[in-house]
Amino acid sequence: MTVSYTPAFRHTDWVDNVDRVRAAGDNGFNVRFHALEAEFSALSEIIAKVNDALQLPAPKPVKFTLTPTLVTLTDPWEHVFGGAAKPIDASTASGMMSLSLPNLATITELRVCGKKRAGNLTVTIRRQGLAAGAGDETVVGLTLGNGTFDTSTAAPTGDRATVRNDDFRYYLTAELDTAPTGPDSAVQLTCFQITCVTT
Repeated sequence: MTVSYTPAFRHTDWVDNVDRVRAAGDNGFNVRFHALEAEFSALSEIIAKVNDALQLPAPKPVKFTLTPTLVTLTDPWEHVFGGAAKPIDASTASGMMSLSLPNLATITELRVCGKKRAGNLTVTIRRQGLAAGAGDETVVGLTLGNGTFDTSTAAPTGDRATVRNDDFRYYLTAELDTAPTGPDSAVQLTCFQITCVTT
């Protein structure tokens, strides 16, 4: 959008001992001040156009939908068609997955889809400083119920919700314990979805 302004008011100097000071007439105060009013009105319209041009669009949520591909932490998840599953003969599984999120975006929600019969299952987004030995911090975590689930939780607001790739790496963990074993003990993760708001 191009915004331009061309001044319309030009003051003509009054001449001492020649021009008479008067309100009316083509050279009077009224005509000149009304011309100034019109100029200020035109300036106001131009400023409004500049303001509109400078307004940034409202931030929009962006959803990152991920298929679980978990690297083993202590006990492996099996990678099956459509996601990650607990091995039939295991009661625990623990894995992590690297996240690539837009710098300075705000994480607003974590959503997890899957199913389980029993056991304690948590999925957590974490951040960790880049220096060796840096501790990890929870950004947002979710505990999943039994049965088929499609569960979401809002991320707490604050510093941790802002993605700062210059200072931290981000990853997701999925940890399961006390799950039953056997052929009827399926625990499966089919989808992770992270909602961010970008600026």
